[in-house]
Amino acid sequence: MKLLFVLEDFTLGGVERVTLQLIKGLLSEYDVEIAATSVCKEGPLLKDFESITTVCDSASKLNNFKTLIQQYKPTIVIFTKGGLSKLAAVLPKHCKTVAIQHVPIQLPEESWVKNVIRRIGATLLYRKMDKVVCVSDGIFQNLIKLGVCSKNNITRIYNPVLSEDILTLADQAMPEYEDYYVCVGRLHYQKGYDLLLESLVKLGKPTCKVVILGNGPDKAKLETLIKKYNLESQVILHGATSNPYKYIKHAKAILLPSRWEGLPTVLVEASYLKTPIIAFDCRYGPKELTRNGLYGYLVPFGDTTQFASYIDLIEQGVIKESVDTEEFTLKSSVHNYYKLFKSL
Repeated sequence: MKLLFVLEDFTLGGVERVTLQLIKGLLSEYDVEIAATSVCKEGPLLKDFESITTVCDSASKLNNFKTLIQQYKPTIVIFTKGGLSKLAAVLPKHCKTVAIQHVPIQLPEESWVKNVIRRIGATLLYRKMDKVVCVSDGIFQNLIKLGVCSKNNITRIYNPVLSEDILTLADQAMPEYEDYYVCVGRLHYQKGYDLLLESLVKLGKPTCKVVILGNGPDKAKLETLIKKYNLESQVILHGATSNPYKYIKHAKAILLPSRWEGLPTVLVEASYLKTPIIAFDCRYGPKELTRNGLYGYLVPFGDTTQFASYIDLIEQGVIKESVDTEEFTLKSSVHNYYKLFKSL
């Protein structure tokens, strides 16, 4: 079986990290041949991918992708983000296809017109896929409800988030910060860091420190807001890191103020490392993962006052236990993906 994984790039995003884990697991457990390609052959994870598998030339143009397919001759092509499945237009009929949907089709940042276009586009693209994988039950139900997919060509497989490597990396020394909360994710409107800053203002505790791990297009905007709210001594824009796990493990809690998600990788990792969770009840994932707030503080979306009050509870030592993460282990997820590939 020859598999080709198609990525957008090799950044430190959740999609790229779980794809790396999936490829590692498949290669170690099963007799498969794997290659990877991307629209943009750049990013800090490129060397990690190259260390475990063949990374082909960029698939930035249809002609390039078509040539790659002719040379590699994959059995199955896996599009790691739904929008990448537009490249399937140049695939031969015998080549099987899988698209992975990580986020909702309808995004809060987009107008209703753009969301209608996204829905129509996804429906047209996914009708040509042999299988669409959703990373959460919420996204699974949403795609069926919107008529984007039928029950015949859709399935749910949790991301391969957890491996023993995480425990090793989490145990590394963490001399930089102490007595802090952590956020992990790109600096983007989706991640809701502006809402987090509002929460910190309402909390009104200058000693409450938050470390944000990640880079992104909204860095300048966030820096401006941090100064506006006089939070320079509390909020640290650390930047990207190849080892977020040590920061997660040593944090008082992980904060997720996102406007939308698919199933947040960082919450799974936090649960695995027994780090408490405070998250907005955004679409989709936090409610599913925390079992409706039983295993973490789940905040009605946008309620920055409630978000602040839950931080205050953590400050007082009122902690909720972590959810069982067995379904998110590398072994479990890799087995489910391999079973899917064999069925095609």
